[in-house]
Amino acid sequence: MRSKSMRSVLAAVGAFALLAAGCGGAAAPASTGASGSTGSTSGSASSSAQAGSKTVAFDFDYPVGVSGPLATIMTNLVNQFNSTHPGIKVTPVFAGSYQQTLAKVETGIQAGNPPPVAVLNHTAVFDLLHLQAIQPLDSIVQQGDFYPAMLKPEVQGHYWSVPFQRSTVVLYYNKTLFQKAGLDPSHGPTTLSQLVSDAQTIQQKTGVTGIEIPSDGTVYWEFQPFAIDQGSNLAGNNGTTTYFNSPAVEKGLQFWMDLSHKYKVEPAGILPWNTVPNDFEAEKTAMIVHSSGSLASILQNSKFQVGASFMPKGTATDVTNLGGGDFYLMKGISPSVQTAAITFIKWMTAPDQAASWSMQTGYIAVSPADYKVPAMVAYTKKYPQALVAPAQLQYAEPELSTYQLNQVQDIFDSAVQSVLDGQSPIKTALDKAQQQAQAVLAPYKT
Repeated sequence: MRSKSMRSVLAAVGAFALLAAGCGGAAAPASTGASGSTGSTSGSASSSAQAGSKTVAFDFDYPVGVSGPLATIMTNLVNQFNSTHPGIKVTPVFAGSYQQTLAKVETGIQAGNPPPVAVLNHTAVFDLLHLQAIQPLDSIVQQGDFYPAMLKPEVQGHYWSVPFQRSTVVLYYNKTLFQKAGLDPSHGPTTLSQLVSDAQTIQQKTGVTGIEIPSDGTVYWEFQPFAIDQGSNLAGNNGTTTYFNSPAVEKGLQFWMDLSHKYKVEPAGILPWNTVPNDFEAEKTAMIVHSSGSLASILQNSKFQVGASFMPKGTATDVTNLGGGDFYLMKGISPSVQTAAITFIKWMTAPDQAASWSMQTGYIAVSPADYKVPAMVAYTKKYPQALVAPAQLQYAEPELSTYQLNQVQDIFDSAVQSVLDGQSPIKTALDKAQQQAQAVLAPYKT
């Protein structure tokens, strides 16, 4: 579980301890490499003689942000790369949650020993640019066929990362419970009012909780669709502007609180990110709001018919927001390592590998071409739920992204939690969060 206290400590001190619990899914030992042996320190990059030839070796840091055995899946994928590229040896290093991985990589940057390649939250771009740590990857992006929504916004006229494990916020629902409650199981609720009425009907007729929304970890992310629906995202695209106390954010938070305090269709208090999909799989709740990246795990662990649908809307426009991580290439690495690292990034994001990663995890494959891979065509025919998130991309808004990313996210998350816990009125909490965020971001404004 991604506790608030741990996230705050990591953000404050730049700790790089690798926590076995991670943030959902199977945990991997921090030092386990692609072959299962002890890997080198993150940030190492070297050329070594193996079988008489020169091999370029480097570490690759990555997070686990959703349910499922992602560490194992990643290790297997990197092993496949190594076996087909005998001149390159990549060691995958599981580095915890997105927040923990960013803190670890930033510590390595400041120590002059970053990993040459890392998957980090795509919103980390402002902090990494401030540290002068990353190289633009325009050539890879421009040569690819990535979904346009995953490339917005450009920062300083460049693409600084390559999409990899991207996601949207979706609604999962139990088709079997819907049918038992006399509801149409062919689709989830399409409006916020229908969400409430469906949840109430299910509770009355089956006794199962109507809905759960995670309220720890990346609280801001699950909340964003509710604010966007009311007319405002949480931040601008310049890294320094936040709208935490806008009327739209206030209305969105009021609806979320009403789910538990007024309509009584969601448990009160803080609901852990990791336990929400577990509750859904155990049929303790009929609907959840969660990452599309959790799809594969939910499908595998549920013994009922799983539905996935767009987020319900309060207005005439469908809404969601992007999430997930991208590949970043660090500065200060040797030419041989840079060439090998670019080869690795291109291979990992090519259609066959991107499709495989998507099918095994639930993350959106990053290009329309990925969905034409024969294995993916067969998979989506069997599991049409996997097509919901890519269909949502046309409506997706950017994820909250600022300088001092972990700190600013924590500020907003704490405000939302104080409201859901009944410790603070909505306006008071959001006004305080806006003031705190702007104080943190003031030094970065030009």
